[in-house]
Amino acid sequence: MTKAASDSLTNREAQIMSLLWKNGPSTAAQIRDALPCELHNATVRTILRLLEEKGHVRRTSAGVRGKAFVYRAVTKQAIAEGTAVRTLLRRFFGGSAEALVARLVDDQYITPETLANIKKPVARPRKSRRRRSRAR
Repeated sequence: MTKAASDSLTNREAQIMSLLWKNGPSTAAQIRDALPCELHNATVRTILRLLEEKGHVRRTSAGVRGKAFVYRAVTKQAIAEGTAVRTLLRRFFGGSAEALVARLVDDQYITPETLANIKKPVARPRKSRRRRSRAR
């Protein structure tokens, strides 16, 4: 499996990762119960196994009898978001962030006011932006 393939998340994998980022370490049953749709237990476990193989989650024993495991996110949310944005840019916008922003404006996902607010941090020197984002 290539590095790029192991970095990308399917929609269902992203949904499960979002739950792990939000709720912290969880069992497969807890994840299944938190999903907005009904999935079989085996399906959730299969997705978790794939996420583990890709290096996005790590499992440890829950410390109870049986085969219960606790899964925790290894991949940081910001890293997964960055990968998803780069994939989106490459697949649909020819790598152009400008084309993506234009689409968001055209489809009214970004208002002129929001765009003005986005411009403020972009106008700051790059080092200043890094310091501010680390402070969050």
